[in-house]
Amino acid sequence: MAKDLGFSKKLDLTGFEPRKAAETDASPPGEKAAERAGFVSREPVERVARKRKNEEPFDTAYVRAPISVINRLKIYCNDTGMSYGEALAELLRKAGL
Repeated sequence: MAKDLGFSKKLDLTGFEPRKAAETDASPPGEKAAERAGFVSREPVERVARKRKNEEPFDTAYVRAPISVINRLKIYCNDTGMSYGEALAELLRKAGL
């Protein structure tokens, strides 16, 4: 009394191809988990050296002025994208000095 459980039928495997292995990421498994958790790398960041526009030597001038004047200078620099030194040179040029 052997019961046929369907093993005696031959399966049609035409067109069957095994799945290709998924490309694995080369990073360690902990990297993905850390990225999902929002961890930030502590590896040092390479600093790029700033290239100066001109070769003229620099000096420092400390200016003591009312806050309203300093604020106007800062607003001017923020609006034009100039540094304080560039803004000073531009303002002196406009003044004809």
